[in-house]
Amino acid sequence: MIMFEALKRLNLFDKTENVIKFGKGFYNRSYIVEATDGRYLLEVVDVNAVGRPDKAVANYRMLEKHLQKHGDAVALMVEKLTDDEKNDVVAIEGTYWRGFRMPESAGLFSRVINGQMVYEIGRAIGRFHRSLIDFPLKDLQSPNPEYYNVERELDLLQKIVYKITDANFILYNDAKFALDRKEDLRQLTHLVEIGEFPLRVVHNNLRLNNFLFDINTYQVIAVNCYDTAIPGTLLSDLGDALRLFSATTREDESNLSLVRINITFFKDFLRGYFAEVRGFITQKEVDYIVDAMRLQALASGLRYLNDYFNESKTYRISYKEQNIDRTRNQFRLVEDIEIHYEGMRNTVSFIYNQAVNE
Repeated sequence: MIMFEALKRLNLFDKTENVIKFGKGFYNRSYIVEATDGRYLLEVVDVNAVGRPDKAVANYRMLEKHLQKHGDAVALMVEKLTDDEKNDVVAIEGTYWRGFRMPESAGLFSRVINGQMVYEIGRAIGRFHRSLIDFPLKDLQSPNPEYYNVERELDLLQKIVYKITDANFILYNDAKFALDRKEDLRQLTHLVEIGEFPLRVVHNNLRLNNFLFDINTYQVIAVNCYDTAIPGTLLSDLGDALRLFSATTREDESNLSLVRINITFFKDFLRGYFAEVRGFITQKEVDYIVDAMRLQALASGLRYLNDYFNESKTYRISYKEQNIDRTRNQFRLVEDIEIHYEGMRNTVSFIYNQAVNE
């Protein structure tokens, strides 16, 4: 078993008492190892997902070194695990592993608990962005550039639509939902290309299991797993985080009547984020936050739909229709944002102005 080998290589096997899994992300998974001498965090990255693990490892090390100048962003990283040859990354059968000793009060969460947690997540992402504003973007490599290629996803879906049969015609409306908004999906990329948004370091994997929390205060101790960071617009991180952390349900909730934006969490996130970035975020970026949220939900639904047609080879599933549930869930968020678009933009503006004037 790969887990056993990882524990052995990182010198944890003999003292491990229990292993708890967190997250089922596309790129990575996280585990807490309960051992006789404390607790450890293990992060495993799928090399098939990142495409170029050498680039991912290089990115991680460059960013880690840079972030160490801002200790609050990488407080966890000071106690790394290594193998017998002092390697801090261990490759095993198409995966690579790293580990850290966890501070006593640290923990991971499998779901959002309350508004304070969302506020702290917003602050942590803002701190991450702020800490990297002077990072040399030319040094950053993309380990999986095709994953972010919206044109490729649209092309795939357009080809699929022509092949829809009587058996899967029920999915036609889902495909049409995305294709009706294909020009919207191109919007952020176009605005970056013409220089409307500055290029910045983008984390690109802001799932809940990539945040280590103080379990008593919900303060974020560390933002982890930035292997897949690339140059881009911080709006892609913001849009992705907001669609995840201000949604009322998990991504695969099939009862769409439960799926909407939790506006309280939306506000909590923005208050935390703006507290950290008010000195460098541009007005143009602020103006497009709601658009980015809608477009990231739309792009996520598009990728889930394409993966369903491709027999779910990209995203892990626990039942056959899970990617369809994810698709419709994300498209329902898009609809909710479209309905409340102007009100949400006014909320962003109000909270940003509050932060600037504090």
